Amino acid sequence: MSSFVCRVMDSKGNRLVIRRDAAHPTAVVRDLNQEGFFILSVQPVSSSLAVPVKRLKPAVVLEFTQILATLMANGLRLKEALTIAKKLGGTSVAPLLHEVEERVGKGDSLFEVLSTWKSGFSSLYLGLVRIGEKTGDLGTIFSRLSEYLAGRQTLRDKTISALVYPAFILVVALVGLVLLATFVLPSLTGMISSMNPKAAELYKINVSNFQVGAAVIVAILVILGLFAVFAVGLRSKNIAWAKQLDGFLLNLPWLKTFYHFAFGLNFAFAMETLLNSSYSLEEALTESAWVVGNLRFREGLLRSRESVVKGVPLSQALLQEKIFPQVLIGWMAVGEGAHDLVRSFTQVRGFYQKETDKFYSRLMNLAEPTLIVVVGGIFLTLILTFITPIFTMMGNLL
Repeated sequence: MSSFVCRVMDSKGNRLVIRRDAAHPTAVVRDLNQEGFFILSVQPVSSSLAVPVKRLKPAVVLEFTQILATLMANGLRLKEALTIAKKLGGTSVAPLLHEVEERVGKGDSLFEVLSTWKSGFSSLYLGLVRIGEKTGDLGTIFSRLSEYLAGRQTLRDKTISALVYPAFILVVALVGLVLLATFVLPSLTGMISSMNPKAAELYKINVSNFQVGAAVIVAILVILGLFAVFAVGLRSKNIAWAKQLDGFLLNLPWLKTFYHFAFGLNFAFAMETLLNSSYSLEEALTESAWVVGNLRFREGLLRSRESVVKGVPLSQALLQEKIFPQVLIGWMAVGEGAHDLVRSFTQVRGFYQKETDKFYSRLMNLAEPTLIVVVGGIFLTLILTFITPIFTMMGNLL
């Protein structure tokens, strides 16, 4: 018997941490699922007998999804598809396929098995898998997920390719800055002192100022990095902080645009899938709320769902929250007028997919020159402020 720490969400969107004892994490997932919790992670408590933490790279999740989508599109059932998938998958996806096939063969649901992996399967992915198992249409779900993840992987690859060179420039610049301040300039003190003791004192002051400036720059970058790590870590543990942080991010111009695009794409994708699977609008809104990462949006969707239950049109319910994109609300009004919300969600998904691609393209086109200009500006300031006086003084001595 092992102990597991489970991070879950209740029906109101509150995050909870629960400790459970079970022989295997899938048993924990099954119990929590039956109790109505949405599972974020199930991790073993540290011990020599604990089940090892399992992590997945996005490329592995994509390969897993594409294999199952292809096999199930040809009419195979899940167990049959998993058996064949073990023979088709590469070495990177083999451990995942082996465990999934083993656990599903013993009677666990696919949702329960995938929920035990710490990372790799997003809330959107797990939510749609759960929907597919409920509706008996996992093949369609995997096909949609395969298309969605392939697009995400393409964007991820473009992002990495665009940022490699600027990141390399930044690292080289920081290393050069540290070496210059720590070794190069101080090593000249003895030579200048032997030539002119008075000038050496002035030189030491300039070098000291340069070192302070370099230290301030490095310290600022380190503090920003540590704050980002701390904020993300605290967000996963403190619901009040998570809500505050998500609300703050929604008010930042560029991030607000990104969040609107990401929310619109994920929400439309989930709603289109659910409504096509014969879910009612109220049920679809409840399920879709779980695939939304930003808690402000999630709370807004759950409140909108309550308004819809009371008879308020979806477009009006979303408008009342004052946080959802106007484009989305407009398309919902059109769909309600035409009595075809599914078509509206299809159109919204296509719109946000194109806008997300454009946003990433613009962002990547700006990232490289912006970073180079920032690094160049930092070095130019340091050179004009500290280096130029130092070498001018050395020139006068010679």
